[in-house]
Amino acid sequence: MSLLLLFLDELKGYAKSKVMIVLWFGLPLLSFFIQFISPQTLEGMPISSLVALIVSSIGGTLSAIMLSTSIVSEKNRHVYELFLIRPVRRSSLILAKYLAVYLCLVIAVSISLTVGLLIDAITGDLIKNYLDITFESLIIGVSSMSITCSIGIFFGVLVSSVPLAAILSVYLGSQLSSIIILPTFFVEILNPGILALSLGVVITIFIMSINVILFSKKQF
Repeated sequence: MSLLLLFLDELKGYAKSKVMIVLWFGLPLLSFFIQFISPQTLEGMPISSLVALIVSSIGGTLSAIMLSTSIVSEKNRHVYELFLIRPVRRSSLILAKYLAVYLCLVIAVSISLTVGLLIDAITGDLIKNYLDITFESLIIGVSSMSITCSIGIFFGVLVSSVPLAAILSVYLGSQLSSIIILPTFFVEILNPGILALSLGVVITIFIMSINVILFSKKQF
């Protein structure tokens, strides 16, 4: 079974899951309610930029929980034993899960960001400077989500308890994903967007490589 077929199968499953339905409808709704935040609280930050940061944080955390708990649950139910008699690479199983959830998450965030941009356009705040800030926030959010999802898979592969996998994904996943913006607080010349994208790609590849190795060594 090829990576593409596994990806499409995982995508179909995750797209119908309750978590993704909540993300696809809940995050855009959250974007709408954010507009009622006091302008003094925003301190000049556009609604769309705040939306990008908040929904990516919430969406990334929920997706990490879903990934980690689903993998642990499938291990405990011996689902992967069925793949041992099929020509399926274990790396493809892990990559398919990551790609499916990440794509669903990006779609949810894109819908939410569109709502935020529409609100900025209606309120007259949609100016080029704000668009630049929003795009930078989106890059940071997408990069952070990628790291969070890969960490969720890591805990799913590593532990055998569903509650433990969920807890680790929430507390450690969100904390570790924040490292992509920490250097900008100490070195002002660094571009937050470029740095976040670079670290997001590198860290995700590194963690996913570890995930593939660990999963390949698992005994089912």
